[in-house]
Amino acid sequence: MFKKILNLLAIACISNASLAQQIPLDSIFTSEGLILAEVKEIAPDYIKYSFPSETLVNAIYKNNVQKIRFNSGRVQLFKESLALNEVNYAHDFDKVSLTHLESEVKGLYKLDEVYAKAVGTTTLSNITTVKERAFRKLKIQAALLGGNVIYLLDQNTVGNQFGTEYQAGRATQTTLTGIVYSNNIPKVEDVTTALKNKKTFVVNANFFAGRNSTDVEGNPSLPESFTVEDFYQENGFVYVTGKAKGIKNDLFKVVSFKNNQMTLYWKDKKKAYNLSVDL
Repeated sequence: MFKKILNLLAIACISNASLAQQIPLDSIFTSEGLILAEVKEIAPDYIKYSFPSETLVNAIYKNNVQKIRFNSGRVQLFKESLALNEVNYAHDFDKVSLTHLESEVKGLYKLDEVYAKAVGTTTLSNITTVKERAFRKLKIQAALLGGNVIYLLDQNTVGNQFGTEYQAGRATQTTLTGIVYSNNIPKVEDVTTALKNKKTFVVNANFFAGRNSTDVEGNPSLPESFTVEDFYQENGFVYVTGKAKGIKNDLFKVVSFKNNQMTLYWKDKKKAYNLSVDL
């Protein structure tokens, strides 16, 4: 009798597994890869889905979804998803997107707040040129953080004010404030696995930019190596303690982990920095 029960249980398990394999799945194309699951609901802001043989319902913001290919063959595209570029290095700052809509960054990873200011040299300075310089500064800060989109919180431009015999003139200026986001951050498990297996890495780049810089600069005295002393996870990000010759800072945030290299970020009162190492 006991053998019969075991056999029935085994048959039931095999049947369930076979049934799960036979269930046609929907393909959800996201910014972080393909999800094969059954779409349960498409709401105004998010999409609900379940994996085969699971009752748990998961949700993903529509901003992170490019399209869904249903098992019927029908394809649904999502305009909510921003066409964001991949930012791998600080010099990719021109690829950083800008948005004034909070709805367009829902579901993305929040990295940090940024601020930029640009001032004309004289009261004859071109307003558009000064404004573009401010945006360039803002994008550089975002790229150093590993972000590829900035949600603009505040934008203020003051035109040239010509002086009089009683008051000095003022050149045009633009100030910008925003929050940096990314649709793809380093996966914690990938980073921690690499750091567990290796402690010393060869440095291939060290870039920095001042809080008010209009360009990214490279360190001419590049350290040869970076040694990891410890690391920890916090709010989905990996932080590393370590050292490299000539660098006073000892706490770094992993902002990029791709193309066989890892990029670290830190900042002080005047500048923000990237240090890239070979994996």
